[in-house]
Amino acid sequence: MAGDIQRLPTLRGVAWLTGGLMLIRRQPARLLLFGLILQFLMGLAQSGLLGLILILSIPALTAGMLHVMSAVDRGLRPPLTALFAAFTSGPRLLRLLALGALVLALAIIAVMIGLAGAPLVLDEALITRLEQGDVSAVQELDPALRQRMVLAVLAGMLLGGCVSYFAVPLVWFADRAAAAAMLAGVMGLLRNWRPMLLLGFLLLVIAMPAGLLTGVLLVAPAGESAMSPLLALVTLLLVVIFQLLVFGTQYAAFKDIFGLPPAAGDEGARADDQLVA
Repeated sequence: MAGDIQRLPTLRGVAWLTGGLMLIRRQPARLLLFGLILQFLMGLAQSGLLGLILILSIPALTAGMLHVMSAVDRGLRPPLTALFAAFTSGPRLLRLLALGALVLALAIIAVMIGLAGAPLVLDEALITRLEQGDVSAVQELDPALRQRMVLAVLAGMLLGGCVSYFAVPLVWFADRAAAAAMLAGVMGLLRNWRPMLLLGFLLLVIAMPAGLLTGVLLVAPAGESAMSPLLALVTLLLVVIFQLLVFGTQYAAFKDIFGLPPAAGDEGARADDQLVA
């Protein structure tokens, strides 16, 4: 792994977006299957203890998707089990789980700070519906409280994303310790805030169609729109494709800023062979 963190010009954000798109174009059907599997797993994150385990495992699953992107970048056809490559990586898995725990803790702290002083008088039935992921229950909250809650959750997600964005690939590809990976990852973001900001803006623009369709589904009364199932399917595919694009751009940005160690390709190939076996 190159020791220096590259400082790149603003327009590299466009190059990372293009790089992510090119990775998807190489193996679109297979990557779509990976994305659907990941989306299915994330759908289980609302179910009690299993949900907590999945949330803690997000960095490990992210490492798996970056492992897949690396294989595609090297012209390989990753097996479906490559998504779970991090779970057979020994010490690196422990570091990734530690990252997951830290990110979760930061998100909780951000939400608590954001909601500090807000009236949280909720009946037990409403709390139960919120815990079960009932979107309609959110609409029954006080508008001011709902706004603060949304902003607090977004702030927590942003903070966790900044901490783990480059930390995960640094642990996975460079075998860095969790603390060192987080420090180097944040430094990489700060040194390249301009291209990262441009990349974030471009991804936000691309995400708008899926966001609009999701909004249509949420406001449409159940059973009144014959197109709802079709819209739901289209929205799911758009979300999965966008998710793949995010992973592709993350891999492209990491490779550009930090570089890949010479042995990364060989280690990735050995991991694929072990998973297939």
